[in-house]
Amino acid sequence: MSLLLNYLRWNPRSCLSTVFGRAILVPVVLLVLCAVALTPAQPGGGGGQASVPSVGGPLTGVEGPIISERYILMPGDQVLVTVTGSMTFSYPAWITYEGKVVIEIPADFSSPWSLQIVDAVRISGLNLKDAQDSLARVMGQYLREAHVKLTLTTMRSGVVFVTGEVHQPGAVYASPIERVSQVVAKAGGLTPLGSRNKIQLIRDGKLFASVNIERFENNGDLSMNPFVESGDRIYVPPVSGIVTVKGAVFGRGEYRLRTSALTTEKERISEGMYELDSGERVTDLLKKAGGITPWADLRSSYVLRRAGASVGSQKIPLDLSQVLFQNDQSANIELQNDDILVVPPVNTMVYVEGEVLKPGAYLYTPNLKFDDYVGSAGGPTNNADVNRADIVRANKHFRVRNNPVVEPGDIVVVPRQGLKWWQDYLSIFSAVGMPVAIALLSIWTARLGK
Repeated sequence: MSLLLNYLRWNPRSCLSTVFGRAILVPVVLLVLCAVALTPAQPGGGGGQASVPSVGGPLTGVEGPIISERYILMPGDQVLVTVTGSMTFSYPAWITYEGKVVIEIPADFSSPWSLQIVDAVRISGLNLKDAQDSLARVMGQYLREAHVKLTLTTMRSGVVFVTGEVHQPGAVYASPIERVSQVVAKAGGLTPLGSRNKIQLIRDGKLFASVNIERFENNGDLSMNPFVESGDRIYVPPVSGIVTVKGAVFGRGEYRLRTSALTTEKERISEGMYELDSGERVTDLLKKAGGITPWADLRSSYVLRRAGASVGSQKIPLDLSQVLFQNDQSANIELQNDDILVVPPVNTMVYVEGEVLKPGAYLYTPNLKFDDYVGSAGGPTNNADVNRADIVRANKHFRVRNNPVVEPGDIVVVPRQGLKWWQDYLSIFSAVGMPVAIALLSIWTARLGK
């Protein structure tokens, strides 16, 4: 059928001018008219059953299915009203600015697809289940045995006011399935002085919840990051205390370890400022800073604390290996505002010096030995004395014996060899003997001439 219609559309004259065209034109037209007549009419077109609006399009991401007993309807929500009983029909409806939804019933009971508005019911502030019951009671005044089902098809977009230490304070559009952290991100995120742990969610002029994004991100505590509603106000206060954490930590946010585009190697240290809450200790700030890296020198960590303008800074040594792995809390001290927590990285380079072709620093690789690093440095020169080579480790010298394993931070020293008898005598004779011999020969020649 479609092939014939396309042929008639693009070649009408050719069709009519042939015997074949004259023979099939009338039957084809009759078939098309019959097909159109038998097609059900769309709503408002004079026939057919009322269609259900499409709800299978893109939906806003949600954490889980909407629970009818929990979701509160407000102006801006759209629902699908489905009525069953003596008659079956459905229609989409918006909740108006007054918080009402309209009631539509068939204008002609013999034609359920022709609907008219007869009433409006206030359902704003009710959950889906209670709103469904209220609508069913009113619908029962117009239809016998009317059963009503409400389906949420579109969620409203309300206005939330974000103030305080955010980059773009002001009104933000948000849906009721968004949490405080998402709305703060829409407002440009926190400023460097914005508190992550003491955010206030104000609803109806009263403090509704204290928001702790830090606890939400680290522990997954959803109660510390509640959903917002239209008309809420979010206030981000400035931080009351700051601790700088730097060294071999992974970091958070803009303080994460960055990756080089050329070498794909991560930088060895990170440095950032993190909010300090009352009573927090070293391990609490390490957790905020993303944790320690595998190359952290735990035994050499320390805290720098300002003791006063005249005294200067106080260095408090820490052995984090005991705190983290032996559960010794003596070094897990309570931190103060303006402290600097330093976790230095271990030295992962090996230095090769002396009589090698390419002296310098080489990246430490576990289990490599003395010969391996000398080979990486191009091997010994002709003047190298490998038998007298030693390793400097923690300011102590260790003589190389049996090709030992090199540790990170070691300095491999290959000294110059002592005098070789034949090379040395030849060098001495070349440097001293030849000029003396030439001088003596000159003198002897002069005497013979006399």
